[in-house]
Amino acid sequence: MPAATTAPYSAKTWKQVRAFGETVETALGRAGVQLSMGGEPTFVPLAPDGAEWQTAALGPTKLGYARRFAHALIAGAHPGAVILETSGKHYPDEPLPRWALLVQRRADGHPIWHEPSRLRDGGEPGGHQPADAKNFIRRLAAKLALPADAVLAAHEPEATDRCAGFVLPLDHDGTSWCSDHWKFKRNLVALLPGESPLGLRLPLAALAEKNLRRALTAEVREGTLTVFLPPLLTDAYLALLASVEQTLAELDLRGCVLAGYAPPPDPALPSVAIVSDPGVIEVNLMPCATWAEYDRQLVQVFAAAEKAGLCARKLQFNGRETGTGGGAHLVFGGPAGSLSPFFTFPPLLPSLIRYWQHHPALSYAFTGQFMGPSSQAPRIDESTFEALYELEIACAGAEQAGTPQNLALFDLLFRDLLMDRSGNTHRAEISVDKLWNPYAPNGRLGLVELRAFETCPSSAAQSLTALFVRAVIARLGAAPFREAFMRWGGRLHDRFFLPTFLWDDLEKICGDLAAHGLPFPAEWLRPHWEWRFPKLGEFALETSPREEGGRKIPAEKFTVSFRQALEAWPLLGEAPNMGTVARSVDASMDRIEASVDHARALEHGLLLVNGYPCDLQLVGANGAAGGIRFRAFYLSPALHPHVPVHAPLLLEWVDRATLTVVAAARWHVWNPRNRPYATRPADAAEARTRHAERWEPWPHTVGQPRFVPRIDFPPEGRHTLDLRRYPAQARG
Repeated sequence: MPAATTAPYSAKTWKQVRAFGETVETALGRAGVQLSMGGEPTFVPLAPDGAEWQTAALGPTKLGYARRFAHALIAGAHPGAVILETSGKHYPDEPLPRWALLVQRRADGHPIWHEPSRLRDGGEPGGHQPADAKNFIRRLAAKLALPADAVLAAHEPEATDRCAGFVLPLDHDGTSWCSDHWKFKRNLVALLPGESPLGLRLPLAALAEKNLRRALTAEVREGTLTVFLPPLLTDAYLALLASVEQTLAELDLRGCVLAGYAPPPDPALPSVAIVSDPGVIEVNLMPCATWAEYDRQLVQVFAAAEKAGLCARKLQFNGRETGTGGGAHLVFGGPAGSLSPFFTFPPLLPSLIRYWQHHPALSYAFTGQFMGPSSQAPRIDESTFEALYELEIACAGAEQAGTPQNLALFDLLFRDLLMDRSGNTHRAEISVDKLWNPYAPNGRLGLVELRAFETCPSSAAQSLTALFVRAVIARLGAAPFREAFMRWGGRLHDRFFLPTFLWDDLEKICGDLAAHGLPFPAEWLRPHWEWRFPKLGEFALETSPREEGGRKIPAEKFTVSFRQALEAWPLLGEAPNMGTVARSVDASMDRIEASVDHARALEHGLLLVNGYPCDLQLVGANGAAGGIRFRAFYLSPALHPHVPVHAPLLLEWVDRATLTVVAAARWHVWNPRNRPYATRPADAAEARTRHAERWEPWPHTVGQPRFVPRIDFPPEGRHTLDLRRYPAQARG
């Protein structure tokens, strides 16, 4: 593998990673677990601009980027594949379905499509004329040995004198192509109103019962010849594509669009889907039987994204680098829906649920900025108070039932428990929406989706995270996890929103993996952890030599480090919004962490934040850490409107013996000059500069005496100083 694809890992480390991947596959094979995997990485332009790259699913440039993405993927990974533009998700408040591009190839390696230039690349309008649609569909009909009079002209409802395109009733009877004579006044097809392609606006209800209800259409949309394919089985679909390409070549037509229906899911026709999603372009990976296949596919997808001008990270105005804001999601299943290991090995799903609940690092270390109870992937113990109690009964039932005979009943054990507070079964950290749901068209796939995973900036970091999770599942397949659920209560956020405690939990998971013959070094996760929780600044300190009990104690050096921590955005109540009601989140709060590399430092000093003591708690072998929760911005609406903004934070290390400040800095949420940024950072270097300038050394208070107030930490906040609970003090 080229070194560039393994950044930030060395070639030597990546060789070890690949060897560990083989160890995981061996462990799965030994346990008899056939485990497929996939995911949904998301991408944005290098300089995302406009609503389509913030919150909207559709926009003026997104489809153009997706087309270039698809062409780059074909050129770099799947020569001979074809691009089909089809309908994607459709939500009640959206007038039209979102689009989805399918990059389809043949599993046997034979090409489907020979000349990619025949298909549109980018968002620029083409130069096709209505005559091109007419010539194309007539020649195609002749090529399929269908009568010329089967082709009908189509018009918009209010424009009977203007041809909008052409319609060819079309089906395949298993042997040959067949058409039909649709009888309409003046031989014109009156389309249904709308903006969709012709193939979705045909007046099928006006046809006689005996008439064929499938058709191919040709029209010129935005200057581009668009050919809409009817629903067909795989063999007929491939044969039609071959005839369509031959016809385009004979007419020397390029930059066209293939739209319409894909065949039913078929292993002979694996597909990568590039779809529109709020704020991002999402890629639905092909299912992979091994991690090595998954890694190879990720490398191909990330390379194609880069070639299309897309990346897997965002640079915020203040210099913080984050993920795309879309989910990466890891999906696990089996070679077929009913052969899913979650069915063939019934303890696996309960073990996974229990293990995730025991290890909050799996919920928080890899997820995005929007997390917690109101997010897209809440933990089970963030949903409802009684959920854990009920889930214990469900897990016991699954573990005792043996191999399920009724898959729908097995699915129902968890469907009404793994969900968010509103009852949405898709919005769950462990989603069984596609396990065996009889009410969804794609619900019976035997899949479990782990949704608390965000896209990483590099394919290597993304791939290694997936390998880590696959190793955990292999461990659970070999030795089911049946420990009782933890009642974390307030400790869940108070403790595990802090990066040092998350790292400690990751190390415990790695220790457990090693104990089960899967030695995953925790240091492999360090680059992602450093990116996820960037260092803000530090105090490098040294104690004075002293004498204690007649013995001389030499000077000791220690470091107080500050890192970005996690913060949940609480969901607010309903409020009027453009004639309806909506709910927003309170994103005004932030949290950082202070830590010392050795707990002995706490014998010599203590940390004051805006004049209040931050109590650092022991963690790991020798360290200690604590959180600082504060109001970063004043937003309306938000919780507690009486609480002022606490930024910039005044961070002071105070000597315990003299109660004087020995080191100080200010941490700014924005820049120290408190001026707006004109644009986002142009590149990662500028982002780092902006981020670094927010840490402001503050010598003005060094040497000043300090009074250390006594404060009571609530039971839910032993690890975190929440400045909202205390009145603002004058700061030096």
